[in-house]
Amino acid sequence: MTVSVVILTYNAERHISDLLDRLAKQTISFDLVIIDSSSKDRTTEILKERKVEYISIPQSQFNHGSTRNLALDYTRGDIVVYLTQDALPDDEKTIENIVQAIAQSEKIAIAYGKQLPYPDSTTISSFARSANYPDTSREKNKSMIPQLGIKTCHCSNSFAAYRVSILKELGSFPVHCIMCEDVFVGARAILAGYSIYYSAESRVLHSHNYTLAEEFKRYFDVGVFYNGESWILDNFSRAEGEGVKFIINEMKYVVRQGKMYLIPEIILRTFGKYLGYLLGKYEKRLSTSFKRKISMHKYFWKEPEQIKTQA
Repeated sequence: MTVSVVILTYNAERHISDLLDRLAKQTISFDLVIIDSSSKDRTTEILKERKVEYISIPQSQFNHGSTRNLALDYTRGDIVVYLTQDALPDDEKTIENIVQAIAQSEKIAIAYGKQLPYPDSTTISSFARSANYPDTSREKNKSMIPQLGIKTCHCSNSFAAYRVSILKELGSFPVHCIMCEDVFVGARAILAGYSIYYSAESRVLHSHNYTLAEEFKRYFDVGVFYNGESWILDNFSRAEGEGVKFIINEMKYVVRQGKMYLIPEIILRTFGKYLGYLLGKYEKRLSTSFKRKISMHKYFWKEPEQIKTQA
């Protein structure tokens, strides 16, 4: 079984050398495909210095879904592993472990790995990693929807492996997607009778210390996604319900850590997330210029004349 690894880069100077070093030490062979969205820092210089080939596209053409589909056209593997530029393999068997996870059954369409917090991760960021990426592996399928709800189709393209034949069968990634392209394919896979495997043994370092403003913007984009893909919530569950569980567990976590002083911040962040999510669900009532201001993915919002020109 052949393997390809795909990395999408944009201003990846901070992590790209470390990422390439860690990939070079992996215990499994693979072909590497890098697509750079016209980085403005030293990313492409570093790639050239290291004699690593890459494909360059205009920043305006980047999209979480269509760019990953473009990368897929350049791969040769039966299994493709997607990594973000800041997801660093934790050990030398990271890629081998994720490949073994998806290869154990032909019914497994997607396998995704455990994301560990960076050493400088905040308490709140560390909790998010532990909550979404537990220590126990499991296979998720359609029968688990009543129990897991929206988490049934959860996976993350920061570090995920796809069986290429099934990915193409499902129509690949959505071509115009603000984010959550992984959840989109995950939902299709589950509803088609395939399963998603979470591999706690396959680990990368990956976390974000989001500011309050960044969290608001991120959840605005989440709301936009679920508003446009309402079929996912219709078939699984409302995302709001999972949010309540998360907040309760987050507060318990900071209490156990002896950091009760973080509770007001959690409440403020929760309000910001929910406000952003609600605005995202009603984004059609907002102007394009305003949506660009409050979105984490500003490139997504193009004026009608821009869309017409590109078409």
